[in-house]
Amino acid sequence: MKIIFLGTGGSHQMLVTQERKTGGMLFDLDKVKFVVDPGPGSLVNAISIGIDPTKLNGVIVSHIHIDHCTDANVYLDCIEKPFLIAEEHCVLQKKADFDYFPCITVYHQKKSDVHAVKHGDTVDIGNVKIKAIKMKHYEPTLGFRITCGDADVGYISDGAYYKGLEKHYDGCKILVFNVIVPKGQTAKTDVYMSIDGMITFLNGLTVKPKLVILTHLNSWMMRSNLWKQEKILQEATKIKNVIHAEDFMSLDLATLQTSLAKKDKLKL
Repeated sequence: MKIIFLGTGGSHQMLVTQERKTGGMLFDLDKVKFVVDPGPGSLVNAISIGIDPTKLNGVIVSHIHIDHCTDANVYLDCIEKPFLIAEEHCVLQKKADFDYFPCITVYHQKKSDVHAVKHGDTVDIGNVKIKAIKMKHYEPTLGFRITCGDADVGYISDGAYYKGLEKHYDGCKILVFNVIVPKGQTAKTDVYMSIDGMITFLNGLTVKPKLVILTHLNSWMMRSNLWKQEKILQEATKIKNVIHAEDFMSLDLATLQTSLAKKDKLKL
């Protein structure tokens, strides 16, 4: 079982420059394979390393921002009978009180097994359990706790730390954070995860993870020395295994070893 990072960039800057790709993550969990937050370029990135999108089972979308959902409809189009797990506003057919229209077309909703979820909802897909967790962001946004056998992965999507967020992820073996604010800095609006927020989160856990991964990086984080940010987290939380993801990084969920996903070596 593994996670492949089809892109580790986020925010407007990365959409424009593609300094870091904006493809989200691909989960290969036993017999269930799906993409999470497939932003611009995700499908092309997947195909470039030999992934056949028709062999996937579904798509998970945390919220309606375009760096998380633009390729969702394309994947759903490729898969014969896909499942879709999405924050509920992603599939509403009427305009709601936010700036973006629903991001999943009516056509692709009709061809999918749709699970429109909100905080606390749980969906079982085969032997994989996906729990939705509220984030503090501009638009309604969810993180997810994804479990399959011994694999227990917490995905903290876009959003600032809020009191009690960590309790929903306590005991996760792996935590993947979307983080764009370096140590000691603050965003103009308190709706993004920061290194300081991560420290509060991680120190609030009763059971620390085996691995912490930083992703959804923006130019601000890239200019702030990612290795320095990792060291700050390690020293502040006493968690030794803190890394930032690289585009096309493959993570073995059993060994926690990373490698570069290559077309001639990939089995999916």
